[in-house]
Amino acid sequence: MALWRVIARRVAQGMVLAALLPLCAGCFFAARQGMKALRGDNKAVAPGPCDGTVLPTGLPAGIDGPYALDQHTVAEAGTGREVQVFLPAHAPGSSPVILFAHGFGADRWTLYEGLIRHLVSRGAVVVFAPYPTLGATQDQRYGAVWDGFVAAVAADGAAMDLTRVGIIGHSFGAGAVPFLATHAFLDRGWGGRGGFILMLAPWYSYATSDAALADLPGPVMRAWQVYDRDTVNDQRMAVDLYTHTPAAVGRYFFQANSGTVNLPQGGACPLTADHRTPVQGNSPLLQRLAVYPVVDALADQAFAPSASTAAALAALGHKGGDGYRPLVREDAPVPAQPQDAYRWPWTHPRNPRQGEGLP
Repeated sequence: MALWRVIARRVAQGMVLAALLPLCAGCFFAARQGMKALRGDNKAVAPGPCDGTVLPTGLPAGIDGPYALDQHTVAEAGTGREVQVFLPAHAPGSSPVILFAHGFGADRWTLYEGLIRHLVSRGAVVVFAPYPTLGATQDQRYGAVWDGFVAAVAADGAAMDLTRVGIIGHSFGAGAVPFLATHAFLDRGWGGRGGFILMLAPWYSYATSDAALADLPGPVMRAWQVYDRDTVNDQRMAVDLYTHTPAAVGRYFFQANSGTVNLPQGGACPLTADHRTPVQGNSPLLQRLAVYPVVDALADQAFAPSASTAAALAALGHKGGDGYRPLVREDAPVPAQPQDAYRWPWTHPRNPRQGEGLP
């Protein structure tokens, strides 16, 4: 009988998960990547010609900086969840801070290890604040991310320069970025010397009105990135937020494209830009060519602005000839696919911005 009870409990858990998955952002992503992470069976990717260690000529690429990673764990008192703080080892003085909000179900920092290590190597403190996947409302999830950021600042604030702050989110976490930005830049006054927000393939944005988008401090740069083969989150979410952000502020919209890269030593790397692109182990070379250059250019201009950093950001995504262009900047973005191509379309009832957004 004990065996039958175990089986019944497992079936019930599966039914609960199946019932709640329609409430999440990027459910395929959450079910496959997030649950694999919880089981701890993410396998290391064997080195190869397409792993990002060999870069093609003529294409901008993200290059790591000199700093090693020093990791601290902070317990958030409200939920008991562990917040990860990553600091550049032996950095002189306090460092600029990048707050990271993960995708739904991807609550292990190792799922974004490549991106996190890259940001830290270039001299930034990175805070990874997990939120509950199941059994929580959207407000509770948003609140958990923010509370995790606050707990990290309370524990490691001496190493952080909170006058220079960036906020990056992916999928569900990207949808939360405007909410987090309001708390960070308006309520707390962080980022007084420079700030940016970057939303990677955002899901629906709650607690985000047009007024909230307009009220962010003018010096805070706003950026979005979408992926041409994403079939999870409708690009209209990103286009909507970009369109309703005042044109007078610094706003940037990028699309990462699928294609084939020819390597200098011979051979070719087929690259797919989809919802998993920012995640560890998925197209490491494409991350180097399309994701890292965006975060690098934004961080450089926000944290140490100069004529050269401004020029590099302005040129990003506009370079390229007749060949493959992994990164393209769009000044008047248009969704790459019709709504029925996405798991989470613009017109879904869970989209709270339909009244303010695109038709």
